Amino acid sequence: MIWALAVTLLVWSGAVWLSRFGRGVLNPVLVSTIVIVAVLLVGRIPLEAYAEGTVPLTALLGPAIVALAFPIWRHGKELGRLLPALVIAAVTVLIAWLLGVPHDILLAIAPKHATSAVSAAVADALGADVSLAAVFSILTGILGAVAGPPLLRLVRVTDPVSQGFAIGLSAHAIGTARAMELGRTTGASSALGLALAALLVPVTLLAASLFGWI
Repeated sequence: MIWALAVTLLVWSGAVWLSRFGRGVLNPVLVSTIVIVAVLLVGRIPLEAYAEGTVPLTALLGPAIVALAFPIWRHGKELGRLLPALVIAAVTVLIAWLLGVPHDILLAIAPKHATSAVSAAVADALGADVSLAAVFSILTGILGAVAGPPLLRLVRVTDPVSQGFAIGLSAHAIGTARAMELGRTTGASSALGLALAALLVPVTLLAASLFGWI
């Protein structure tokens, strides 16, 4: 299944190149996802076969998640003034609950602010649909990467640290890739938000599950 790995890397490289002309709209994850889905549909290739061929890439997610501890340790002193932003991450879940969204869907939505690998693991532990949780996480990241920077400018949030933290916290790895394009400080702050979300989302949700709150 070496072809799956080759196609993935080729499509991703092309999407990254194309993103330079889209001013944030042509997000590499969005573009590469659309292209790969099209390839699978046109070629009538089973998703399982494609996933098997990309195991070397997905295996790298584990070390990447562990590495998220570094920005938290390095920038720990900044968290005090940024922690209030964490409340915003829970708004969507609260709204979904108030609207009466089914419990199984709510569990899949809950970890969406963590990067997809973390949200999938949390969903599995909660007994939710892992694939659906990953989809929600990826869609959240793409939306945050595309709409986040202009929205922050609209509400006059101009501080690079605040911008980056908001993007990383809400749009995780996909948003952080976009934040790094905006500047070194914005990217570093976004990595901090990404790491913090990856740490706090599973801890909070698993604790809530143990207490029977979800």
